[in-house]
Order: sequence, then structure tokens, then C-alpha cells
Amino acid sequence: PLPKSEARTRLGLEESRIILFFGYIRAYKGLRTLIEAMPEILRDSRVHLVVCGEFYEGRQETVDLIHHLGLQHKISLFDEFIPNEKVADFFCAADAVVLPYVSATQSGIVQIAYNYDRPVIATAVGGLPEVVLDGKTGYLVPPQDPAGLAKAVLRFYSGPTDRFRSAIRKEKLKYSWDRMSEAVEALASRKKN
Repeated sequence: PLPKSEARTRLGLEESRIILFFGYIRAYKGLRTLIEAMPEILRDSRVHLVVCGEFYEGRQETVDLIHHLGLQHKISLFDEFIPNEKVADFFCAADAVVLPYVSATQSGIVQIAYNYDRPVIATAVGGLPEVVLDGKTGYLVPPQDPAGLAKAVLRFYSGPTDRFRSAIRKEKLKYSWDRMSEAVEALASRKKN
């Protein structure tokens, strides 16, 4: 992990509060809901949204929505595939990762966020409530609820942004290679018996 200030410098970001939307951009990922939440977030806090990933659909509609809401200086679009060696820059630059999915089964983005000790603000869909522990490793909100999402982001910034760190470190141990190998070994020993 990089120091937050170094990661922000590498990305050309000078803002003091940054939230991150990361991954392939498709309608079910709920980016529209997050953009619609930004005006309410900005009424109470100076937060910058970094959107990072390839658009698979809806690029022009997204750009149009950003301009319609007057958010072009509050949202940075990194519309490209991010190679592994640059992923750390984005996660380390962010205070929190936001996953406003409309629907989902799981998301590997949560584990990446946890790898960099970043809390996750996500919608309570699919398997996300199993890995995002509300109030401990981040916050859960209903899907397609810009006001609820805005409240969660503002709640996150209402206290020290590192208050989730110890719970995240504990939670991410569940996804470590050591834990995985232990599970495989336990399964193999059960089959032998």
C-alpha cells in the first residue's frame, strides 16, 4: 500500500475527501445512483468521486448526467482498463469504496478494498451483506436509493475515516491464501475419513 498523499499525487488528485467506484461499468453496478447521490453529498461535505473502469454500456448517458447535475469538477472519470500495477494507486487514494449495485451475487472489489484497508459502502443486494458488515467494515444501504447512499457517505465522513480499520483487518483474514489452504486441507481430510 502507498501513502494516501502519494497515491493522490500519482493520479493528479488534490481533493481531501475521495470516494471510489471501481470496476467494469454496467447498469447493474448502480453508478447512476451514486452520481445522483452526489448533489446531496456535496450539500454537506466536500467529497470527490473517482470513477475508475471500462464502460461496457451507458458511457454517454453517464457523461450527460454528470454535466446535467453540474458535477464535472466533482467527479473524475478514469474510463479505461486498469492494469494490476496501477490498482493500488486508486484504492490507496480513496477514503472509501462505494458499490451501489442494483443487483449482484458477489463482488471481488470488496476483497480488493479490504486488502488496502478501505471500508466499503454498498447496497444490501446478493452476497454483499455477507462481506460488508454494516457499521463495522462499512455501511449497507438499499439499492437504487440516492438519498440513502448520500446519508451513508456523509455518515462515513462524520467520524474518523480509519475507525473501520481493525474490523477490516480481521474480516480480510477470512479471504487470505492461508485461510483458503486450511479450508482445502480440512475438506481433503474429511474426504479421506
